[in-house]
Amino acid sequence: MIINKIKEFFIKSHQNSRRDILKENEIQEIEKMFITLTSSNNLMTKPSKYWLELNKMNFVQLKENGFENFKRTIALNYFTWVRIMPWDSQIIFLLKNLKFQEIKKCFFFAIRAPKQDFFSSFNFIQSILFNFLTSLMWQYIINLKLDYNTLQEPTIGNPPLINFNNRQISQDIINSLLEYDSIMSNIESSKPVSSILELGAGYGRNAYVFLKLNPNAKYIIVDIPPALWVAQKYLKECFPDRKIFEYQEFENFNKIENEFNNSHIIFLLSSQLELLPRNLVDICINISSFHEMRLEQINYYLQQFSMITKPKGYFYIKQWKIGHVLFENTIIRENDYPIPNDFSKVYSRVARVQTKFFEALYQKK
Repeated sequence: MIINKIKEFFIKSHQNSRRDILKENEIQEIEKMFITLTSSNNLMTKPSKYWLELNKMNFVQLKENGFENFKRTIALNYFTWVRIMPWDSQIIFLLKNLKFQEIKKCFFFAIRAPKQDFFSSFNFIQSILFNFLTSLMWQYIINLKLDYNTLQEPTIGNPPLINFNNRQISQDIINSLLEYDSIMSNIESSKPVSSILELGAGYGRNAYVFLKLNPNAKYIIVDIPPALWVAQKYLKECFPDRKIFEYQEFENFNKIENEFNNSHIIFLLSSQLELLPRNLVDICINISSFHEMRLEQINYYLQQFSMITKPKGYFYIKQWKIGHVLFENTIIRENDYPIPNDFSKVYSRVARVQTKFFEALYQKK
């Protein structure tokens, strides 16, 4: 498809750094993660061609604009919609599910709100549409009564915020609340969730929400650089009192078991996932990254989920219904996902707001 070729060209053309704001030691830390990941003998844990190319661009954006601005650069390559058309499927969903007066309120707010200023060109109309979509999403959250504990978007990373009813909100905090509710409102509540593992956590937007609402839980992030490095730095600043297991190289879980068990937030490379013991976590999560992998990689990670999820535990996925894997010339469809036999379906449905996505929750038998 022409659109996909344009996307590939855009990614390729933004892989050369013009300046470095990151400190030299920070660049070296990220580069060391890259080296460790690429030297792994397990081909399944190495990034797809898409992520190899995208991460070259992400690393350049991070070096050029710094950690202090990551929510206006690499975070926009994850799950934030910036250049929005009036006929966007998210806007259509929200217009159908909100009252006229609520829509009117959001529209006039979007016009009056300050213009969003990004490093890339972002004109006045696009800024209004961005503010309109974000405010509609927040109104939808309010109507669903998902306004948990006055959660706000942290200002770390200089996020594209809107101030709506004296609350600092963003698309990321809204989407994380929706995903949190999709999981937590559909699992057995007989015992508290004590451990969550997220594969492909981006900068940690879901980890922030889960840990704020479940302060006693352990959260394990498994990812690739530079996202893993950003998430580690970000969540350390968000939760300065939590014990952190920072990324480190190890070949045997026994060597790090005590430190691992005593930590609240844990950071691992994708190549380290298979080193974890069986029946470890209550919930496994993957949001919007399986559809960017080859099918054999998806199968590998779902099998890992099967092994590390506790009996009666869960895994949750949210992916494009039809995912075009750039640079791989591959299409992943909703029915292609090889769900392990030891999981039973709780639900599989069209995602709220992002109606081009499906979301599914499974429970281990």
